[in-house]
Amino acid sequence: MVSIIIPCYNAQQTLREAIESALSQTLAEKEIIVIDDGSSDQSFEIIRSFGDRIRYETGPNRGAPAARNRGLELARGDRIQFLDADDILYPDKLSIQDALLEDSGADMVFCNGERESEGNTAPRALYKSPPNLSDPLLFALREQIPILAPLHRREALVAAGGFRLPLPCAQERDLHIRLACASATWTYHPDVLFRIRRQSESLSANYLSVLDQHLDIARHASGILRASGRLTDPRSRALAEFLARDARHYFQRGRPEQGYAYLRGARSMHPEGGLSVYGPAARIMLRLLGPRLTEQLSGFRRRSVKRPSPA
Repeated sequence: MVSIIIPCYNAQQTLREAIESALSQTLAEKEIIVIDDGSSDQSFEIIRSFGDRIRYETGPNRGAPAARNRGLELARGDRIQFLDADDILYPDKLSIQDALLEDSGADMVFCNGERESEGNTAPRALYKSPPNLSDPLLFALREQIPILAPLHRREALVAAGGFRLPLPCAQERDLHIRLACASATWTYHPDVLFRIRRQSESLSANYLSVLDQHLDIARHASGILRASGRLTDPRSRALAEFLARDARHYFQRGRPEQGYAYLRGARSMHPEGGLSVYGPAARIMLRLLGPRLTEQLSGFRRRSVKRPSPA
């Protein structure tokens, strides 16, 4: 059986459609567990309107990681699907992924999906080509896997300890990185099987808040790998590049203090400090001007290239 776990906090505008997408799954053996995380709007009333078609619980606000962990505790299925209250699953998602999970013997199967933008443009698929999963950790450090993309084996989630409670956001990135550090096996299905409906007020929409968690996530992952003897040079290099990319984004957004802190973190991961994320010309500028001016000049060049020529 698959347990679909939906944490909810003040999601009255989108919650009903999320629950209905879970109930509409063509897979017969499923249960839907909704954890209301102290909502102050009409969310709990919407949850109760589904009656015994779903299982639910409410309590004080403790954050999404605690709500998901509580759902995991209540789950009766040996397969787990997480679904945020503002997103939707397409009807065949679980039946397709459950069959692949069974055939492959993997710990996790994730699929392609599409993301809505804030404007009126059509949703876009997340992955244009099949991911390279020769080392899932390297993929997880380079690419984001949305929380609703995978179907998990419950035992692998429990062994990893579920979600880490101190993180206010980026919890799914942390979970997938820790699963990869624990040598969980992954496989991929290319079909688009879900839609992310990004809400402007959601924590995950605040990109800088997400970046702020990555140094802790990288250090935690490095500690797991070091303790288990699995911290290879390619993995150290990938951890450094993970932080160096974030450092560039901080400089580009006018946050030099955080940028320098992340570059120091990158150097602590690998002697090269993740500088391979810069192109050859940018590396020359970096040696001459430092990271702050390099990003300012690179940004000016990007804007100049995009600017249309005069008629």
